[in-house]
Amino acid sequence: MKHSLTILCLLTLGFVACEKDNDDNCPTENMTYTANIAPILNANCALSGCHNAGSTNGSLATYPDAVAVAQSGRMIGAINHDAGFVAMPPTGTKLADCDIDQIEAWVAAGTPE
Repeated sequence: MKHSLTILCLLTLGFVACEKDNDDNCPTENMTYTANIAPILNANCALSGCHNAGSTNGSLATYPDAVAVAQSGRMIGAINHDAGFVAMPPTGTKLADCDIDQIEAWVAAGTPE
């Protein structure tokens, strides 16, 4: 009986943990640059001294700039801190998981404006 109760508790915890993976507070469908991605980039990347217009680091301040970086594959590699890419942001702390998921969905959808 004791083992059955332990197994039941573990199964319940497993179901709860799986349910949290599907966070309804992070929509990833129909992502567009204007409505979803520009606010993320403007708040985290297109800052003075980072990736603002005219930056020597490469701009992410406009749709064409962001699309060029996204389509090159550098954006996804950088925000995921993948090996072989310069981690962005460079502070060592990644963007929020939801921001990364939304950027990935936008790129996968063909970078709609």
